Amino acid sequence: MARLLLAACAALLVSTSATAAVLVVRSSGPSAGAYPPGKALPDTHMLKLKPSDTVVLLDSRGTRTLRGPGSFSVSASAAPSTASNIAGTSARRVRLGAVRGAGSRSVWQADLDRSGNVCVANPSELTLYRSDAANAAHVTLTDSSGKKADVHFAADQWDAAWPAALAVTSGSKISVSGLSSPATLTLKILSPVPSGLEGMAQSLIRADCQAQLDVLINTFSARSEG
Repeated sequence: MARLLLAACAALLVSTSATAAVLVVRSSGPSAGAYPPGKALPDTHMLKLKPSDTVVLLDSRGTRTLRGPGSFSVSASAAPSTASNIAGTSARRVRLGAVRGAGSRSVWQADLDRSGNVCVANPSELTLYRSDAANAAHVTLTDSSGKKADVHFAADQWDAAWPAALAVTSGSKISVSGLSSPATLTLKILSPVPSGLEGMAQSLIRADCQAQLDVLINTFSARSEG
């Protein structure tokens, strides 16, 4: 009986690994409710999209953007990507010239122009990013306790180190002033640290770190269909 049970478990593991899941990371249109971000789809699934539907799928190869109307196979091959560059716990940097015109982006940067949650994998690797580096800027960060830190950006400087004067703690709210409009960032330290492209995307979705999810999607965009 024990041998039969072990054999059954082994067969289940093989079956599970054979039906790899693909993750929905963005959706809009009439079918968005059926394909919310974070939903895992088996590779045997067929998406039947209506006019005005857009669904972005992610797997270890990158992302695919599907636009309705039409039927689309989840298992269709995505174009090769550099997804392996971002797997694991490192805040590896990725060139994103097509996203905002210039600058070097990392998923683990705090976007000073966008209010919202900021996911942190490793506090020592958290850095700052601004979307417009045309001019020099003097930015003030104020944490939940009222403690302040100043960060100076030179002209053509897109990113900067996180100020050592402000502790990186989960739940801390950071007010940003000195740019074109004020923003409020809420830090969320991820535990456990996600591994792999899909794990990272799922963690960002669950924590509602939308700005970082957008960076991830735009970085590893492979192709558009429909």
